[in-house]
Amino acid sequence: MTSSVVLLVEDDADLRLTTRLVLERQGFTVVTAEDGVDALDRLRDQSVDVAVVDVLMPRMDGLTLLRELRTSVEHAELPVLLLTARDLPSDQVGGLDAGADDYVVKPFDSAVLAARLRVLLRHRGPSAAPTWHELGELRIDREGMVVERAGQPVELSATEFRLLDALLEHAGQVLSREQLLHLVWGSADWGEPRVVDVNVQRLRAKIGADKIVTLRGSGYKLVR
Repeated sequence: MTSSVVLLVEDDADLRLTTRLVLERQGFTVVTAEDGVDALDRLRDQSVDVAVVDVLMPRMDGLTLLRELRTSVEHAELPVLLLTARDLPSDQVGGLDAGADDYVVKPFDSAVLAARLRVLLRHRGPSAAPTWHELGELRIDREGMVVERAGQPVELSATEFRLLDALLEHAGQVLSREQLLHLVWGSADWGEPRVVDVNVQRLRAKIGADKIVTLRGSGYKLVR
């Protein structure tokens, strides 16, 4: 079975080597680049399945590289996971706004990073025969990570789909921001509650504002 190819873009040589070895032990094939400029050069002659991109880099930083990819015909749909040492809400929101599919803060657990990448790859790859969950005009295939609204496909990032999946799993139940941080990002300590709010707003815009109810001071719930 052919392993998935990861483009790892990291300017710190030691961390680049360590992360490459970690991902290779997890079964990935890894192509490395030192910064955004180097990454674009790699992509000209190397096909990759997913990219792990550090935010703070010389010459071309991660957010600039991400914007370049999102405006590229060839790489616009490439799943991108951002790495950063700065656990600030503004950084998290800025990365998601730039088009990142996911976001991991250093230092990170290698198993968590690999799991996040596998989720991104499942989101990109072909799915099995769908088993649909229907909520009015909304149809959700949880295994295939496919969403339709009124018969039209809805494009969700991996993070947005994990959020929808968590709400669907607990449909009709109020989930606090802390609970959603744990269910979607893996830990209630992962980031600021504002990250949840931003992703809920984006999800509402795509699936319908009436599908997710806000209970002020308590959290969010998906309407059955």
